[in-house]
Amino acid sequence: MMALTALFACSGAGSKDDAQTDGDTTPTEEADGGADADGGADADGGPEDDADWMTIRSRVQVELYTTNSSGSRQFLSWEDAVGPAGEFPFGSIFVSATVPNEDGTQQYIAQHTVTRPRTDGDYYRLKIDPDVTASAYIFATLDVRADGIVGSEEPIGLHPDPIEVEAYLEHTEADLVVLVDWDRWGPGGWGWQDVGGYVPPRDTDGDGDIDEDDGGCDLVSVAGDVRITVPYAGGNGKVMLLDRSGGGPYQMDDFTPIPNGSGATASYNMGVCAWAGEMQIVAAFDSNGNGLIDPDDLWGAYVSEPGVDGNPLNIEDYRQSDINVDIPIGGGGPAVSVVPFVHLQGTVFSERTATFSGLVEEVVEGMAVYVVALRYPPTPDMDVASFSEAYDFEVWDSPDLGDQSSLSWDLIVPANTIVYLWAFLDADGDGLVNEVREPVAADTSGPDAISTGEEGRSDIGLGLTAF
Repeated sequence: MMALTALFACSGAGSKDDAQTDGDTTPTEEADGGADADGGADADGGPEDDADWMTIRSRVQVELYTTNSSGSRQFLSWEDAVGPAGEFPFGSIFVSATVPNEDGTQQYIAQHTVTRPRTDGDYYRLKIDPDVTASAYIFATLDVRADGIVGSEEPIGLHPDPIEVEAYLEHTEADLVVLVDWDRWGPGGWGWQDVGGYVPPRDTDGDGDIDEDDGGCDLVSVAGDVRITVPYAGGNGKVMLLDRSGGGPYQMDDFTPIPNGSGATASYNMGVCAWAGEMQIVAAFDSNGNGLIDPDDLWGAYVSEPGVDGNPLNIEDYRQSDINVDIPIGGGGPAVSVVPFVHLQGTVFSERTATFSGLVEEVVEGMAVYVVALRYPPTPDMDVASFSEAYDFEVWDSPDLGDQSSLSWDLIVPANTIVYLWAFLDADGDGLVNEVREPVAADTSGPDAISTGEEGRSDIGLGLTAF
């Protein structure tokens, strides 16, 4: 299967447009670029020769949902959630363009941060060098806790298809929607109960077995110095506790670097859950000046000796000092595991006949098969035009169907969310599906959605049959 992995690799090869906008910026001003965090300078401090770079300019919108008693998602309007004049209750939105590396990781090539999002959406702008890549994936992640970190379980929205990169072109058809569970992240939601957002696995009695979480923990101190070993031009930082897979942060501690000529230094003292076991101590500072700790910043880690990553650190029930951190370690890429998207793959086929044509009395013009990853449960008599608002979909019209027995499909969806995965046959070619007696197929036997996880799924069979 083609699941994409978690880590990003930073690179100086692509665009560092780093545009930032806030809720007071008009759409026209944002479309013209907003404020460039790096001042339009390249890595050498000179002006960028980006006249032929492609510009992606579109909108990013946060959408809310709740879950009803049957477990299905229901759309929630911003007016119903916060009132007609209510303010956006979450943090910044980080938009990024990435390309896959040969090892399956994602390489960052451009970013834009909406620092003060609005409930009705915002524009973003990315500039991409056509000499760096022929195509790029676009995704957005929301700092839902407004804690200043793009964490491993933040809500994500994406453009499902790679965008072809062409010199001088402006691309405006890459709108992004980030879905947020209001039951979890609205006022009083259950997501606010965990310290730092996540509770690490813990062996509270030291017997080597992970104990059941009781919703709290005793804290012990992990402390040391932070050493930035490259030229430092500003930006506060955070030391963070991650699990061995890069999940988290579970706890964090802010630091303000003090320049020392060759770099900068700071100190930290972070309370962490006792008996957390083997965890990672990492750190980053806001090197791109967008107000977030994100994959584009410079990252480091606890070092057993200068320049040598000492993780994982075994956390028991006592204070550990001299847990020093160097920034950067290796290439300075991010330690937090942010999996933006995964693949769902499989086949669609006729459940009761040998071919798709056997599902209808006659093959008519416009007959088509759709496989769709929906954000919300399907409704009767759905217009196929609404699939443009789904996470992703594939379609095969009547010339493609013929006497085929099955079709292979591959959809790209956000990681760590749920989707409603359905197949439909538009038997009469009227552009409506899920009509009475029209064949459909679902990945589940009921209305519940499936979890995408961090690895995606393959070999999913969708057998079309009339209900």
